Amino acid sequence: MEQTDDIDIILTLNPHGWSTCYFYISDKTFEFTITHVFNDPYTDLISALSALLNGQDDVSFFWLGEPGGQRIKISRLSSQQHKALVTIEDFGESFHEEPKSFDLKLEIEMKIKQLITLFYFQLCKTNALLQDTRFAKDRAKEFPFQAFHQFDRLVKSYMNI
Repeated sequence: MEQTDDIDIILTLNPHGWSTCYFYISDKTFEFTITHVFNDPYTDLISALSALLNGQDDVSFFWLGEPGGQRIKISRLSSQQHKALVTIEDFGESFHEEPKSFDLKLEIEMKIKQLITLFYFQLCKTNALLQDTRFAKDRAKEFPFQAFHQFDRLVKSYMNI
């Protein structure tokens, strides 16, 4: 398990129902390709992070690929409530099959505020880019504007911004 604050996250909404998420941890890069066909990965992310901000200790969600995907688990540390263990596990089954086994891809302990900040500003970036008609052409239906605006208010209250 990594323990560093040298972390960055890039979340990119690509055209035609795809996204890419990069985790940069120290000198390592982890890339996840996400389809929007079988679920709503941005809403799932926002819901999980909102639950964490509202005091839930453990949240999880799936980002699906074609086939396979990732299970993302975020667990607040009982000994340090301001930190969480973020675990990302790969699975190979298709979307309609129950995952049978998971392979650990990434496990990192980090401050919850850092995790929220990194994802929040990636979602802000996407929201701003979608104001451009050309950028939004093959992307806008994949972004949960209403869920984002609720999350935006929650994060601003949490961070006092």
